[in-house]
Amino acid sequence: MEINERRTSQPDLTKRSVSIIQKTKSDEDSECCDEHLLVTNVTPCRNCALFFSLSVRSIGIIFGDIGTSPLYVLNTIFDFQPNESQCIGAVSLIIWNLIVVVSIKYAIFILIADNNGEGGTFALSALLTSDKCSLSLRTKRIITILGIAAASLLLGDGALTPAVSVLSAVEGLAVEAPNLEHYVLPIGIVIIVLLFLVQRWGTSKIGIVFGPIMCIWFLCLFMIGIWRVTLKPSILKAFNPWEAFDYLLREKKRGFYQIGSVFLSVTGLEALYADLGHFGRWPIRCSWLFVVFPAVLFNYLGQGALLIDDPTKISNPFFHSVPTWSHWPMVILATIATIIASQAVITGSFSLINQAVGMQCSVPFKIYHTSKQVIGQIYVPTINYILMILSVIVAAGFGSGAKITNAYGFTVCSVMILTTILYLLVMHYIWHKRWYFIVCFSIFLIIDGYTLASNAIKVPSGGWVAILIGFCFFIFGFCWFFGQMNLIRFLHVHSQTTSLHTLTIRLGLANQNTRHNSSYSLPDLPMISTANRIEFDEDSDSDTDDLFLQEDTNNQRKLPKVQSQVRLIDHLSASSAYTIPFELSQSTDRTTTTTTTTTVDIIPAVITPGVGCFLTTSKKHTPHVFENFLYHMHSVPQVIIFLRIQHTKQSTIQPKQRLQIKQYGETIFHITALYGYSEYRIKPYEILALARADYHLPIPEDTKRITIFAPNQTIKVSTIGWKSWLKRWPLYLYSLLKSIYPGEAINIKLKPQSTVNIGILAKLE
Repeated sequence: MEINERRTSQPDLTKRSVSIIQKTKSDEDSECCDEHLLVTNVTPCRNCALFFSLSVRSIGIIFGDIGTSPLYVLNTIFDFQPNESQCIGAVSLIIWNLIVVVSIKYAIFILIADNNGEGGTFALSALLTSDKCSLSLRTKRIITILGIAAASLLLGDGALTPAVSVLSAVEGLAVEAPNLEHYVLPIGIVIIVLLFLVQRWGTSKIGIVFGPIMCIWFLCLFMIGIWRVTLKPSILKAFNPWEAFDYLLREKKRGFYQIGSVFLSVTGLEALYADLGHFGRWPIRCSWLFVVFPAVLFNYLGQGALLIDDPTKISNPFFHSVPTWSHWPMVILATIATIIASQAVITGSFSLINQAVGMQCSVPFKIYHTSKQVIGQIYVPTINYILMILSVIVAAGFGSGAKITNAYGFTVCSVMILTTILYLLVMHYIWHKRWYFIVCFSIFLIIDGYTLASNAIKVPSGGWVAILIGFCFFIFGFCWFFGQMNLIRFLHVHSQTTSLHTLTIRLGLANQNTRHNSSYSLPDLPMISTANRIEFDEDSDSDTDDLFLQEDTNNQRKLPKVQSQVRLIDHLSASSAYTIPFELSQSTDRTTTTTTTTTVDIIPAVITPGVGCFLTTSKKHTPHVFENFLYHMHSVPQVIIFLRIQHTKQSTIQPKQRLQIKQYGETIFHITALYGYSEYRIKPYEILALARADYHLPIPEDTKRITIFAPNQTIKVSTIGWKSWLKRWPLYLYSLLKSIYPGEAINIKLKPQSTVNIGILAKLE
């Protein structure tokens, strides 16, 4: 199977808003249909076929953990034979936990908060750290760190969930087949490994397989529950919320401890929010409200009715509620469903890492897009294998699913509290909701705090494992974020860049007479269309720097004529090079240059024949690689091209839509090459050939006359004594990670014989 790769290693540090230069009006109309549709825009009334497909897949991916909780929740709550009032009270707690926390808090409110279609704590952090938020820079950094902490805890939970799900499934199968008891752990480890290996197929294909299986599972849960409720209708009293409060008041300390077990009924809830980018809010909502919630609800009621009738069956109320003739089929179906249950947290982990890379909170892992219809369906192989190894270690260390359950819950509760806090901040600073809305939503914070306090007793008995794993993820994420912020600060202070609008003035090329040749000219370009814009994650603000010699309203403006690239290069030999005075401004304002030569150093520079292509991430300024080349080589190429690679939210980009070209002076060009998220074979020479063929840029066909200059950053941490090492240990770890994941043009296919790497030494303190 072909898997599409996208590299998100080096996001643009400037705001990005690009208009596509189109050739004809008909092209504009024909290409509108290719625009990508975010899954957050998919509703039952719009894109019905896609909505149904996403809903079925979400059932198989997202709700496996919540859907298999009836297997173990009630027998975890009771370690004794309960009476009727205790059964009704416990079931009432479960029902209202599902209604309040899942249906109201997450399905209705939390899913509203998305960042360009993505969910999870990083989505909330991105909203709060955007330019629309009025919070201070220090506060935004604290919020980012909170987002890193929440994501790290969820990743720690991602290492536990597959282990507890698979081992519980195999142990349940061994109960019916005692001969398998000694092989539970080896079989469980093999299944865990296979589960992670199939992730490369992608969410869409996995959902096609898992979705129908889970639909059959939920149908069985619903039918069994309805059947049992009809035998003991008194269990319907559990719908009364007073039964839940009365149970907590009567049981007191034991009821407080049992809240941690009740919380197991909503496991996988944070993964539901993190998987928002995979399926969209409306498919998730409808799947929960019309399929998963009724099935799980009535199955809990059915188990409660069984215990009211016969409390001695508390050892395994789920399978005791199953008719005898269907016992073995349900055992097999439950085993498969339990294995599937860990899928939600795995896909959620991929989404979190994808957002973390974009927010500079994670090393630039290689990311694969597994769908050409849904941009949020991704696969991160490095994280996949890390979670696989951790899950195998956890399974081998604990040995059984029951022991791992003791470590389960605390990290998820912590993530839920952080999510609630960030959501309250979004309501206040982004949506500007009135104070009484914020106060009403704060009730969920009290519920989360009470649940966290109950789950805290699990920390000594195994909860520390998830905390330790989450802490390791947090250290790596924090060090990368801290190092990236220091690197950006260093480049801003110590590195010289020039505005592209003033570059010709700085190089002394502004007053040169334009060469004309009647045989060669740039083609006339139409006005830039705004009807078929490709919108990007960061920004959509207009910028004069985005336009390439924009025409006037009468469409009469012509691009300047240039000679053939062959004549131009052949007629300018090395012997005819001439000196160009230019200056390196010592001012901190990079957009301002001066023509005086009395106060600054003058570096003699010559124009050398050939084409120099400088890779860049900016659309307004020269890259650092160009400035370093200029400073040390004292020369400029005859034709200067700044090449910027930009990934869009479309799956593919047509060649006629590929390029956006801006011209500065006679032979200075800025090219933005647009690529879809499913396109990963980026070849700069093909881009230059396309610019030559379509826009007649002075680029030779012979690639030997083209030199590509790529950036290379070297991190050095300043140290003075051992005390300095203690203060700067995050930078040391960052420098190590940076050497492993440089994040610079790794996805660009370059020819070593015609590529020059120019480095910059960043001394961080």
